[in-house]
Amino acid sequence: MREILKRVPFAEDLIRRNPLYYARFRRLLDDAVPMAEAERKALQGKLLARSISWAAGLRGYEASAGSSKLAEFPILTKDQLQGRTADFSYQGLTGVRASTGGSSGRPLRLLRSPRSVVIEQATIDWIAAKAGVDLVRCRVAVLRGDVVKDPNDQTAPFWRYSGPRRLVLSSNHLNPANYAQFAAELAAFRPDVLLAYPSSLELLTNLTDDRGPPLKFPLVITSSEMLRPGLRQRARSVFGAELLDHYGMAERVSAAYSLEDGVYWLIFPYGATELIGDCEGKDGKARIVGSALWNRAQPLIRYDTGDIALLPAGNPNLERITLGLDPFLGIEGRASDVLQLADGARVYALGQVTRGVRGVATVQFLQQAHDFVQIIVVPSTQYTRETLDAISYNFYQKAPNSVRIQFEVRDAPYRLPNGKAPVFVSNLIRM
Repeated sequence: MREILKRVPFAEDLIRRNPLYYARFRRLLDDAVPMAEAERKALQGKLLARSISWAAGLRGYEASAGSSKLAEFPILTKDQLQGRTADFSYQGLTGVRASTGGSSGRPLRLLRSPRSVVIEQATIDWIAAKAGVDLVRCRVAVLRGDVVKDPNDQTAPFWRYSGPRRLVLSSNHLNPANYAQFAAELAAFRPDVLLAYPSSLELLTNLTDDRGPPLKFPLVITSSEMLRPGLRQRARSVFGAELLDHYGMAERVSAAYSLEDGVYWLIFPYGATELIGDCEGKDGKARIVGSALWNRAQPLIRYDTGDIALLPAGNPNLERITLGLDPFLGIEGRASDVLQLADGARVYALGQVTRGVRGVATVQFLQQAHDFVQIIVVPSTQYTRETLDAISYNFYQKAPNSVRIQFEVRDAPYRLPNGKAPVFVSNLIRM
């Protein structure tokens, strides 16, 4: 039923912008902007107390029975939640069932209250308004993980319309051979906003720059993957578009946004966020831990998102960052998104390997073993044999020679079942 309603624009809009909650939360977001630190702390404390009272009735929080302070709750990991979601949610309440994208191969089943669904949409609309766009009224093209047709069917159309103002394109079919048809449909539709996975935007940007014709739209909103360095400037150069990066998650415990490189703001009071210590002993990094403030159906408390925040140099005020008063530098990725070697060493920032390399539309790294990495390359028209040599040279500036690499040149990126095409994928056996 949910999927049917999603194809009926009015019904979907009524669900996601339900007037019972939508306008009220948009006003709260606006009212919170001028709040001083003390006011924000007081409001967050009130909302947390409510969430903790919701959690008190659930089996998963029995060990914290009687606790009223956030610090008295243990940090909840995805592994602990996996298979026990019923212990951390009110299954009898009216709610919307969902799941994480399953990037790790283990999707997590979730339950969202109707109000939390509306608050998510209100938050996205609010940050889009900061870029001067009204998502309620504009024409939106979507290039994410939506299933449009059988991925083996390489005949157009590679899109469908969801109402007169929403064009849903298939990331699975975007490749050099099909690009001209994508470009023609986008040019005819004339979107005000492109909603995209960063990996899909990167491919579209490189294909447009490489092949033309020019495409123009005012705004790109990216989410669900890490934003690659330089992609914001590329989108501005190729499409004339500003880029708004939205950080969020299916668990709905924390959210942030960025309108300029290196400046991210946590959204208050979407969730109660904590920045916990340094990651892997490296200065300037902290795990993002969040508590749900609006999901009565599944009030996750101190949930470890697995994501890593990059902190400003010096001695940043973490409390002001978590309250949305000071910015942080960005999201580095998940703690597991690193090349793991047999001796326990790790190789970070593989996304930097392609800097300065000509002839590629996208590059991905698939770790198949501790000493073996498959590198997936989608070429551009400037591709030559020297392209692979340059990637190989850069890779071994980071990784030891004991790691074997194998190139696969193909016409489309490697995608996960959810449609994402991350820069790094680990296929090591997870315990």
